[in-house]
Order: sequence, then structure tokens, then C-alpha cells
Amino acid sequence: MIQHIYEHYQMHVKELIPLGPYKSFWIRNKIYVLLPIGNMEEDVLVEMKKLSDYMNQQGDITVATFVPTVHGYYVSEIEEKNYCLLKGMRLLERHATSLGSELSLFHKRGAFFPEEIEQLSRIGEWKSLWEKRLDQLERFWQSQLMNQPSDVFDQLFIESFPYYLGIAENAIQYVADTEIDDTPQLADAATICQERFTPLLWQQTNKLKIPIDWVYDHPSRDLAEWIRYVSMEKKKDWEQTIFQFVTDYEKNYALSSFGWRLLFARLLFPLRYFETVEQYYLTGNEEQKSMYRDRLEDILHDVNRSEQFMKHFYEFLRLPVDKLGIRKLDWLS
Repeated sequence: MIQHIYEHYQMHVKELIPLGPYKSFWIRNKIYVLLPIGNMEEDVLVEMKKLSDYMNQQGDITVATFVPTVHGYYVSEIEEKNYCLLKGMRLLERHATSLGSELSLFHKRGAFFPEEIEQLSRIGEWKSLWEKRLDQLERFWQSQLMNQPSDVFDQLFIESFPYYLGIAENAIQYVADTEIDDTPQLADAATICQERFTPLLWQQTNKLKIPIDWVYDHPSRDLAEWIRYVSMEKKKDWEQTIFQFVTDYEKNYALSSFGWRLLFARLLFPLRYFETVEQYYLTGNEEQKSMYRDRLEDILHDVNRSEQFMKHFYEFLRLPVDKLGIRKLDWLS
């Protein structure tokens, strides 16, 4: 691999060092990260490059940028796999910024990107994406009903799906109502988000931000996914951790009532349930099947706590729902 890097980039690499899930190497004060991209389309990569260049130019030196090969291409084939090479600065230990604060500044910068984004855009698409996913799983559930359940997972899925169908429909309706009842504000402009933001995402790459995970979406996406992860982990003082994260975020970039409602809808959508069921039936690996079976049992065991969390969500974050005109869900009352 080191020889291939030299051929494509004319760089003398001494050794490859793991950086989270990636391979990296240092040359002087710069870190280079090899990014496996599979069959990612060129249009998608072009937008990722535009966004990462823009963020870097705006002063965010924590964003990695794309490096061309000696022939001027941004994709190289190494050992029969497609890679991009990204470059980042050595990040000096400055005074630690809280993650909520860092995310809000990242969103604030990203919201001013001046060009049109198409391939990476998810803004306004949640409803249709969720409806499509729900329809697919409902059709599969109906086919499973016709067959006799052959194992524990089948039985759990058949029994639990109607409940999660109802939850998903509520999330979809909540987005629809928000779009009718409320008006997006300046803070609701699309910005650069992660596909799935968690406390580990930036931590695993030592705060270097890798654009491969980026989408162009409403900022509430990242907050909702971070909150979902932390509330599922249930580590010590997790509720206080969420409250502090949101408080730190809002100091720089406050959400509007429209944004809060989208965040609530995204949290309400039973993403973990959907992913667990989908992955179980897609994998042929028995060890993974067993893991998904355990996960589904955990999810079902946690139903009451999840309902309570959503029921008290606005109060827990001390949001003035009446002042903001935010509607609560009747069935959660």
C-alpha cells in the first residue's frame, strides 16, 4: 500500500497509523487520511470536496480537505479498491471547546455555503424517506404474517411491528403538521450535517472532521441523532449530559420552534427498531443475527422508558412550549 501511495501521490510514507476506522500517515505537520470510498459517485465526491474546501477557507482547520493524485484526479485505485486521500493540519491542544459549542459553530459556518447542493441534500426529504422505509417494512411484515414465524426474532417482529408502525406514522405526521403550522426562520437554513452524529464521530479521528459522512440538511438532524445515541447508552448522568449539550449548542446557534419540532419528530421516528429489523433479515451471519436479536429484545424492553423520555422531552429541556406554539402529541400525554 505504501508503494501505491508513492505512485499516486509522490509521497514518501514511513508507516500507516490507524485513525479511527481509517489508515493515516504524517508528513511534517500534516496528517493524511486514506478514505475507502467504494463505488461512491463522482457527483457526490465533487460536492463533498466543495463543502470541505469552503469550510477550510472559512477558517475551520479541523476539516480535512481532498488531495489530488499526481495526475490531478481525486480518486486512486489501491489494491483493487477506490480511495481518496485527505489532508488535515496538526491540531494543537487549545482550550477544550464543548461538543455542543463546536457543533453549533460548525453548523453556523456551513449554513452560509453559497452554492446549490443536490446530491448530498436531505433538506425537506425526511417525510418521503421515512414513508418509503415504512412502506417497505410494512410489506415485508405482511409477508411474514402469511408465513409461520420460524424463530424468536420473527415472532417478536410480527408482534411489535404494529406499535412501531404507529410511532413512525406519528413522526411523519408531526413533520407534516410542522411544515403546515410553522414557518422556517433564518436558523432553519440547510447546513452541513453528518449522516449520523454521535459523541464518538469526531472523537475517533482526534477532532479531524472527515467529509465522507456529510449530508446537507437541517441542523436539528445532528442534535437529534446525538441525543438518540446518548439516551440509548444511558450512561451516568445522561440526562444532564443532553441538557448541557443542547444549552452549549444554543449559545451560538439557537433553534427556532420549527427546528425544535423537526428535532422532536426525528427522535420520535423509531430508527433503531427499523435498522435492527432490516439488518437482521439482510445478514446471513449467525453471530450478527444473534446480536440483532438481543438488540431487538433491548428495544422492546425499553419501550416504556422511551415513551416517558418523549413525553417529557420539552419540559426536560425547559422549553417554553406555549410561548413557542409547539404542539404536544395527545397519545403521549
